[in-house]
Amino acid sequence: MKVPSYDRIFVGGHWETGAEDDRIEVISPHTEEVIGHAAAGSAQDVDAAVRAARDAFDKGPWRG
Repeated sequence: MKVPSYDRIFVGGHWETGAEDDRIEVISPHTEEVIGHAAAGSAQDVDAAVRAARDAFDKGPWRG
């Protein structure tokens, strides 16, 4: 079985390259087997996501 790998993170409505190249294993809670890999978000990535969420809240359709 080919295990999917995602090397980018989704922030602010589009896919971004993470600040670091670290990856994490995605483990099935049912079988406890590795079912994929994903980019591990760094503190910088979390900060960017929070800024994007704040901007979407303040300026986006949720504002009203």
